[in-house]
Amino acid sequence: RNSATTAMLLRFGASTLRWRGSLAGRFASSQRGQGMRGPVGWTAFGLLGTAGVGLAIYYNMEKERRQTQLTTKQTTYGKPSLGGSWTLVSSKTGLPVTDASYRGQFTLLYFGFTRCPDICPAELVKLGEVVSLLEARKGPKVQALFVSLDPKRDSIEQLRYYASDFDDRIDFLIGTPDQVAAAGKRYRVYSTIADEDDADDYLIDHSIVLYLNGPDGEFLDFFTQSTNARDVVNGIMKHHNAKK
Repeated sequence: RNSATTAMLLRFGASTLRWRGSLAGRFASSQRGQGMRGPVGWTAFGLLGTAGVGLAIYYNMEKERRQTQLTTKQTTYGKPSLGGSWTLVSSKTGLPVTDASYRGQFTLLYFGFTRCPDICPAELVKLGEVVSLLEARKGPKVQALFVSLDPKRDSIEQLRYYASDFDDRIDFLIGTPDQVAAAGKRYRVYSTIADEDDADDYLIDHSIVLYLNGPDGEFLDFFTQSTNARDVVNGIMKHHNAKK
């Protein structure tokens, strides 16, 4: 029905615009040599212009509405092939850890860097909220992990200093450039140095995603930046209940 209505309005708009063009031509011809005889002609001409603009605006709004409607109707099937083995170093202990070190509990991974000006701190605060909300709901144990994408500047000492501003239940991990790249590749993390004019002062563009793994280490789900802490908790609880 919307398609029929839109088509009808577009045909009407096209007819109106053609009529406007024809009328404008006749109007201009009749006035040459006479001059404008009063405001009525200009008013009518203005009304026609307004009608045409209104139809154009309606067309664009309807087009955007239909595109949004089609997007929200899309359904995703299956599960992304994400996750896998990795080896990094825990800033808490200074010792190597692997994905297997956290088996028996859910893990929630976030990839970032300590010099991130605003997004990483906000996501780390959200991670702390998720852990607290799960405890309040007597939900499953979840180990929150922050994986640095900046091995050049994020030493263990830097990570420990940075971690002091956030929930102490979050484990901050780092590794060699190859180890960090391998871990990011497992989760298809996008990262690139945005501006490296200064060798030690640059930002990193990267994916803003929380990755959820089950107690068996299997990837289960992901949550984007727009997902608030309560919705993340609801998602974790859904997977927890499904495994009971």
